[in-house]
Amino acid sequence: MKKIMMLIGAAAVWLGLFPAAVSAVAPQQPTGSDKFHKPSELFSARADGRALFVEHFKAIHYVNFPVTGPTRIEAAFAGEVNDFRISPMILGIEGTQAGGTVSFTLPGPGWYVLEVNGREKLILLADPVETDVPRVGDAGVISVLDYVKSGSDETLQTEALQRALDEASRTGKTLVFPRGVYRTGTLTVGSNSRIYLAEGALVKGSENREDYPSDGNRPEADHINNKANYSDNGEFMTFSRLLLVDNAENVRIWGRGIIDGSGTVIRAQGKPANLIRIRNSKDVLIEGVILRDPAAWNTHILHSERVTVRGVKVLNDFAVPNTDGFDPDASRDVLIENCFAYCNDDNIAIKTTNNMDLLQDLERVTVRGCVFITRKSSLKVGTETKAGRMSDILFEDNDVVECDRGMALYCYDGAAFENIRFVNNRVERNFPDNQRKAIHFQILSRSGKGHIRNVLFKDCAFDIMFPKGASMAGLDAEHCIDGVTFDGVTVAGKPVRSLSDLGMEEPRFVKNIRFK
Repeated sequence: MKKIMMLIGAAAVWLGLFPAAVSAVAPQQPTGSDKFHKPSELFSARADGRALFVEHFKAIHYVNFPVTGPTRIEAAFAGEVNDFRISPMILGIEGTQAGGTVSFTLPGPGWYVLEVNGREKLILLADPVETDVPRVGDAGVISVLDYVKSGSDETLQTEALQRALDEASRTGKTLVFPRGVYRTGTLTVGSNSRIYLAEGALVKGSENREDYPSDGNRPEADHINNKANYSDNGEFMTFSRLLLVDNAENVRIWGRGIIDGSGTVIRAQGKPANLIRIRNSKDVLIEGVILRDPAAWNTHILHSERVTVRGVKVLNDFAVPNTDGFDPDASRDVLIENCFAYCNDDNIAIKTTNNMDLLQDLERVTVRGCVFITRKSSLKVGTETKAGRMSDILFEDNDVVECDRGMALYCYDGAAFENIRFVNNRVERNFPDNQRKAIHFQILSRSGKGHIRNVLFKDCAFDIMFPKGASMAGLDAEHCIDGVTFDGVTVAGKPVRSLSDLGMEEPRFVKNIRFK
């Protein structure tokens, strides 16, 4: 009965967040005719009998299409299919196989992963149908084509695009990016900006590192070997990015277009760049778009308040390091909801870095209804933790398809972690990286000594026992982990009633562990 209720609950979340009708709409026709969209040589797919364009991007095979309700998928694999699985597993999607074709029905909009032969993945990004589409020509709507040339694959248009963004900010009008390619270096988004990326619009980052300058007030940050560009543990901290929302209020970026950072190329040139940085800003919404190929962290939310990221799809290059998905940093009231992220590094890394000398306590961050794949940590707080307090953090109803560490708390720089809740999250399997732990909590002392207090695991499920189980370690008796509750947690279908059920040896400097 409990499993049935979980299935019903999960389906309700997916279909509730994505309002559904009764049938699928006609999928988008193939859009891969230009050089930035390579067709997959491994997969082809149909939705309710209509062909979909399956894109091969880096090591990812994915398809992005709209649905309104249950949708029949036929996915053909270019090879022998020995076995397959469809995630999130909690949804109980059953498929049938005929030769190299796997057929199944999606319950509605959402993010799904078909894995064939335990290795090859087809990611299905089934968007809800758009309901808020601005029309060029309507009052209060302007087109970026009034400022730039459309479809100019190689011509850098940074200055013209910046003029368009400035005009949108000044007037409060909605700026529409129609279908086409827009080559650019760093762009800045100001207050009262409404930016819509239509399906087929591609904002393509320059492949020249010089087109991503650092902040004018920090010219030293652009020197690759400057020690100020590194964190306390030697990790690189970048001051450059493709899109900067800076000291702004009331910003919305939405649609079905793509923002691509050309990160694989940029990273090879030395100093990386973030894809998006939201800095010292308030009331920001990013919704529906695809964010792909950053040279460092994908979305960095720094010293900001009331930021919502909803329905965003992140596709990072597995071969490029430090490509986190979402990094709330010294921020408050952040909601990351109903997103998908495929990352080389952490899917979520909640931090306080003191980047750009912007530091405050972090409070009220929620991550819910997401689907994640990573070779590192999925649901994580840390590693940089330089604030006094990081509190009221909720991870709820997320599905982790694959990760090295499922849930991690790394208090390394002196903060007090308080009131952190993991509720109804599911972790399916392990990516065999360095740690291979379902849960990993640790306090170290790099630039301060911190605490971890009041952590709740409720109704979380790990489908397998991870190779190295789980571990918790405080620093010493005064800087310890105090108060960890496991309530309704399962590993491989078995209830967790002791540390051994988690595969955990006796923890160090940890007290008040409870099992319910």
